[in-house]
Amino acid sequence: MFLQKIALVDLHTNSVSISTLPEEVVRKFLGGRGINSYLLYHYLPTGIDPMDARNILIIGAGALTGLRGVTTARLTISGKSPESGLLGDANIGGHFGAALKRAGITYLLISGVASAPVYLLVTKGEVTIEDARELWGSDAIECGERIKERHGKRAQSLTIGQAGERQVRFACVMHGKKNAAGRCGMGCLMGAKRVKAIVAAGDTGELSPAFPQEFKALTKELYQKIHEQFIMETFSTYGTAHLYEIINNAIGMGRAYNGLNSAFPENQDISPENLAHRYYTGKAPCFSCAIACKHAYKIKEGAYAGVENEGPEYGTIGHFGPVLGIGRLEPILKINELINRYGLDASSTANLIACTIELFQEGAIDKHITQGIDLAWGKEEAIISLIEKIALREGVGDLLARGARELSQLWKGFSDKISWVKYLPQSDPADLRYMKAYALGDAVATRGADHLRSRPTWEAFNLPEEQLRGIYGGPVSSDYFSYEGKGRVIWWWESYVGLFDALGMCKLIAFHCLPGVFDFEVFAQLIKYGMGLELSAEEVFEVGERITTIERMFIAREGVRRKDDFPPERYFKPLQWTQGVNESLKDMKLDRQCFNQMLDEYYQLHGWDLETGIPLPETVARLGLDQSEECQKPNLKNPNHKFQISTNLNSNGPMGTSF
Repeated sequence: MFLQKIALVDLHTNSVSISTLPEEVVRKFLGGRGINSYLLYHYLPTGIDPMDARNILIIGAGALTGLRGVTTARLTISGKSPESGLLGDANIGGHFGAALKRAGITYLLISGVASAPVYLLVTKGEVTIEDARELWGSDAIECGERIKERHGKRAQSLTIGQAGERQVRFACVMHGKKNAAGRCGMGCLMGAKRVKAIVAAGDTGELSPAFPQEFKALTKELYQKIHEQFIMETFSTYGTAHLYEIINNAIGMGRAYNGLNSAFPENQDISPENLAHRYYTGKAPCFSCAIACKHAYKIKEGAYAGVENEGPEYGTIGHFGPVLGIGRLEPILKINELINRYGLDASSTANLIACTIELFQEGAIDKHITQGIDLAWGKEEAIISLIEKIALREGVGDLLARGARELSQLWKGFSDKISWVKYLPQSDPADLRYMKAYALGDAVATRGADHLRSRPTWEAFNLPEEQLRGIYGGPVSSDYFSYEGKGRVIWWWESYVGLFDALGMCKLIAFHCLPGVFDFEVFAQLIKYGMGLELSAEEVFEVGERITTIERMFIAREGVRRKDDFPPERYFKPLQWTQGVNESLKDMKLDRQCFNQMLDEYYQLHGWDLETGIPLPETVARLGLDQSEECQKPNLKNPNHKFQISTNLNSNGPMGTSF
């Protein structure tokens, strides 16, 4: 089994130690999100404020990231979330994850606070702390470009923009022009530690799987199956923007006007076809990806002439389009460039602005609060101005920069209008009244209102119930309006998706390949040929269970209980606005009793207490999380080597100082 090296970076003492993760930990959690969640649970003190200097930031590449495999580009960034105060976790693609492993390191665990802005340089198996004062103040894209000037064109970096520097609670970590670790405020945590960037340079060469020929053959076979899927060519042509057509138009379950409506008849020119034919200029694929869903774009004329970036993803289009009432594509392309440069999470930014507009329209807040900004649905200039003020923490933007958790205490009525779970605003611009499994998945997600912890897209494929029983191991209704068996669906998908995160593979193929391309037998083969680790299909599924359960243990010790596993109250009521909505959907809402039954089924399958949602002792023991000697915090105090940092930067106080 190839080794997974971890660098423990102590910004307080200016020291770095390099060690190797114990094999038993790798066997239980594989890599990426799995190892990150394990480290976070064992190394983070319970109950601390996320802005406390004792909070840790973990950068972890997937177990297969960097190999020439199937979409093996992903990396996970974890810590206690400055945004929600609970589990912080964000996933990112591009080329940094592969570059990090080729530079000889798989994980970074960063503690303490630097006395002045720094960046971490990873090269040839070593990590040094470098002076970043000249980089401080630059936007995320500019910072990455300047790093390439210093360390060569092949250097890859994670950066923060002005939003991270100013500790906007939902600031994200960026890579390249638009790859974003967007959720939970990991950019805020980087900024609070005064880490402007993390750089991987000094490529040590191609990574080799444990069984090269078998891994290559399996990769080829899987890519052939992927390209046979009916939707993959569409994703390659249009990117995830195509989901706008599916979710908002074909199914009719998009969110509009902060969820007051699920239709958006005011749309003027938002469509994947318009985006592709008028604005796309080329592709910008991630490492080892034959799908290449990411595109570059440029606006050539008009008010936003010269704006260019990459994307936008469906989440950005849906949130800054229908959710905020903007019906034109070009201002959304401008906003996409802005949030990528500043380093702002699209989902949280749009949700907060949507709530602010709704409160403003109702008269709950006025121009005295907004400092003269007249807020209305679809008012492009005002929304763009508000985004800039949030990133720079100016005026009313400074209030919004504090995030939904604090705003709920400041503004009366805010909690009733924000679409959130566990203090994290909803990640996808979809209405949760319709697909019941989606509602449950968002509600129970360990990092908050998040579709990427499960997102059971097969719900929309109308698969035969006999086939569903074979997949999920029990009865599941094929009707996505039904509650029957949907607790089982989410339990299964959490493990399935957790494997993609642990291995470092893109979840686009998880969500949009029909059954039969990837299953736990295939994962076992990938793990064997890639890592040299023998696991049965049942043991692989158990890895996914283990990841979700240790994350549940983390949030449970922070106070999360069953009452926190419910969608926003708004979804238990019919739509307030129904213009353009299909007649059969106008009265749709979640039923509380039926939702509770789904939640019971979900808890039972996980082996969690029905009253609290806390993992039962027998479940913790079954998954090897019972603090036995095998699963104790690994001894990383005996590194392979230890060295002092090249710069002379001394630690300085708690987090919070701005530069």
